[in-house]
Amino acid sequence: MAWENCVDNIRATLDPKAKEINAINWSSISQDSLDNDTFAKGEPFSLICPSRHCQDFADFSPQAHRICQCLDMEGKRIPNCEPKDYLYPYPSQVCLNINNPADFSGKRSKACTRQGDSYYQLTCHCCCSCFAYGTKIGTPNGLKKIEQFAVGDLVLAASLESNAGGIKLNWSPLKVSFSSGTGPDSHQPAMIYIRHGETGSIIVTPDHLFLMPEGKLKRADRLVPGKDQLVSYEGQAVPVHEVHLGEYEGGVHHIATDNSFTGSLNGHLLLSEGVVSGDFNLQIHASELKENYFIDDHDSYPKIGTNEYKEQNTELLEGRYLSFQASGINEVNPVPQPSKFYVHGQNISYIPQTAAKYLSSLQEIDVNDNAERRSFSEMSLGNAAVNYALKLFRGFYPDIIFHHDIARLEPNAFAFNQYGKDIVVLSGGLTRIKNLQLEGMTMVLSHMVTRLQKINPVDYNGFTSAAMADYYSPGVLQTVLFDKLYADVLKKGKKQLEDGIYAYINKQHEAFEEDPYAPTWETRLDAIDAGYAMDFPPEGIGGPVFQGLQVQAAKAFPPALAPNSFITEDIDAAASRQVFDRLKENKVLDDQGVLNTKFSIDTDLSFLFKDKPDNLNRYLTEEIRFILRHVPARIRLTFNLPLSAEKASAVGSYELEPESNIMHAGVDEKDPAVLWLTARLQKETEYTLTVSKYLKSKDGSTVDPQNNSIQLKLV
Repeated sequence: MAWENCVDNIRATLDPKAKEINAINWSSISQDSLDNDTFAKGEPFSLICPSRHCQDFADFSPQAHRICQCLDMEGKRIPNCEPKDYLYPYPSQVCLNINNPADFSGKRSKACTRQGDSYYQLTCHCCCSCFAYGTKIGTPNGLKKIEQFAVGDLVLAASLESNAGGIKLNWSPLKVSFSSGTGPDSHQPAMIYIRHGETGSIIVTPDHLFLMPEGKLKRADRLVPGKDQLVSYEGQAVPVHEVHLGEYEGGVHHIATDNSFTGSLNGHLLLSEGVVSGDFNLQIHASELKENYFIDDHDSYPKIGTNEYKEQNTELLEGRYLSFQASGINEVNPVPQPSKFYVHGQNISYIPQTAAKYLSSLQEIDVNDNAERRSFSEMSLGNAAVNYALKLFRGFYPDIIFHHDIARLEPNAFAFNQYGKDIVVLSGGLTRIKNLQLEGMTMVLSHMVTRLQKINPVDYNGFTSAAMADYYSPGVLQTVLFDKLYADVLKKGKKQLEDGIYAYINKQHEAFEEDPYAPTWETRLDAIDAGYAMDFPPEGIGGPVFQGLQVQAAKAFPPALAPNSFITEDIDAAASRQVFDRLKENKVLDDQGVLNTKFSIDTDLSFLFKDKPDNLNRYLTEEIRFILRHVPARIRLTFNLPLSAEKASAVGSYELEPESNIMHAGVDEKDPAVLWLTARLQKETEYTLTVSKYLKSKDGSTVDPQNNSIQLKLV
């Protein structure tokens, strides 16, 4: 583990402002920060421990063994513990003399502060640390697996001499002073698999240092098949045939000799899988070695996984994604690839074409082309934050499968249902974006959960539409995070989405063209703000609109009757039908049963019961006249938006002036934007019909107070 990689990961995962202790002007730090260790909360910034504190103290602690390896000090597995991956950051505390930052120790509490007024116990961070488990290391008694070394064991270490013919290695046994790693069951998102010599191979972390034939060092992630050569035990050149970048299911481990580091390679070169490479001390001090012990212009050589690597090495035979080999490789005896190592792109998830996506296809291309992202060899940076976010969401949404598809290239997130399971996938192309940190990833995850909830309005595949998912996403985030933590994460996350993703989308692709409402990214950010504020969503994204429901038209229709409208205690069903037919024959009702507008109290109805005795005739006739006079009129009320049949049926939501009782309300079966009311209306009287503010459209839009009433007249 090169120390700068740990520093980079702490900044990527925990705090972009994090500073190394020896790079701080301590005279500018407030007394409150020193007395109360506000650095533990990242205020004014987080601290990065001295590398020697991590290597010589923190990494030896039982707690570090538990966190990084899930092992106790006897090497026994700790149950219900998940080993952390390479570079996982963890907090420690250092006793620091701020007047001399080189003066530090692991003393705590009064044992620290009683040393003087300039000593403070402060919180800082180290990293779990790069050989893969099973890597064989040379010892005086033969080869030994890296993870089997304990402090005090003997290991072969070389001193280096240069001569006219190249280099000479002088091997001698030294004791191991440091042995630590991540545990056997961890997942390493970025490891380098190297084929060398006749049948040799090795898996290491990207920052592992190999000795080259000229006696200089080169990182594993900058090796080039067919060009670079490693060094054997005898000091002979060993050709590199293949270099692959991928994931590794297993632990990584590192050891250091007890030879004090003085700026030289001597005593820190080990024999690993038949080739010479550096111990942990060299990796920790890599930055100090660059000038004298790295190959010339080392950092100008591109890393595997970058476009520059491909462009500068066009002669290589490129396998899928991040697999490179020298031409003529078939002349070398093939070595099977380890079962736990997967070249990036070899082990990716299947994403259905109908999956909901965080970005549209064109936006995805823009972000892929323009956004600043960590290289594939730097995948471990920030990976702890991704894993934490996924675990957090799994706890609150156990029915959803959350997966980090770290080898997937495109910068996007996906949500879909497969085999009856809801699935959310974050791609490595998205999580490698440098400006996207824990807060931004939780915002993306909240959005994808909302897509799966299929809240109206939905997109073409039945998922919640894009901008409405943004609107509802604060609700998901609030489920996962509480109160002030929720508000802080949302604010930072929204800023990361804007700066890390949306800022790289070209103007012509600002709209999500695959969504029915094609929201721009600015509208999507506005939707997040609206959801957080408990406001209505922005207009135009398919959601409810505040005061968006308007009355557009109203028309009153004369009463309509049916054959059974005249049934009373005195008139049975057969007689009612006879009355209905005679009223139609005499044009009091039309063929549809609508009452003639000329009907009045004086209309002649003597034809109804002329076969009855006079007294009964008059009694029954007046009974029918009463029914005709009091049958309610129908009112057709037209709105600009569809109504919910259930919500619109409350007659208390409507009022007539002059006052008249509204007897029934119902949505039209064919047109949900039309409402039918029944009320007793006087002919030639002008009424004002007012809709209550409590009525809502089907999508939840509220009534516009400027357009909630209308005049009508029954003629």
